[in-house]
Amino acid sequence: MVAAAVARTRTSGPSKKANRPVGAWVLIGVPVLLGLLALWQVGSTVFKTEIITRNAVAVSRVSLEADPIGARVDMVLVDRTGADTTVSGDLTIKVREPDGAVWQTTRTVSAGDFATLPTGRLLSGRMGYSVPVPVGDWARAPRRGGAATVTVTVVPADGSAPFTTVADERFP
Repeated sequence: MVAAAVARTRTSGPSKKANRPVGAWVLIGVPVLLGLLALWQVGSTVFKTEIITRNAVAVSRVSLEADPIGARVDMVLVDRTGADTTVSGDLTIKVREPDGAVWQTTRTVSAGDFATLPTGRLLSGRMGYSVPVPVGDWARAPRRGGAATVTVTVVPADGSAPFTTVADERFP
């Protein structure tokens, strides 16, 4: 019987719960949420995954420059982030003068065909592709300083969407 009395004295009545005002929860919650957000910003860069593909999606720049055999078309392809990249597929280049004279070539290219363009060119130091346009391929030699329209069409071998660009250039 003594044990039952001791057991009753240990149990107490209903406990009073401390009620905090809403403002206190806001003052506690906002810094905690900001701290978690800061941790997420720092932590997410540590666990960054490479979801960006390096597939070419556009021709960044085309230039028509002087070459010992005539002229040369230099081009740089870029991926979705704007970084220089390569492509495997069919590349069609068309150079047209205002009088209608046209030079055109279609080549199958691979990533190994692209290289850093040499110094002394407009696009020097960038990863690109260069195609010489021999003077002998023209019915008459292009006019020095004459206008030309350069069209580059790329059809990637991986089945992604083809892309094209048209640039107004001058013969060197």
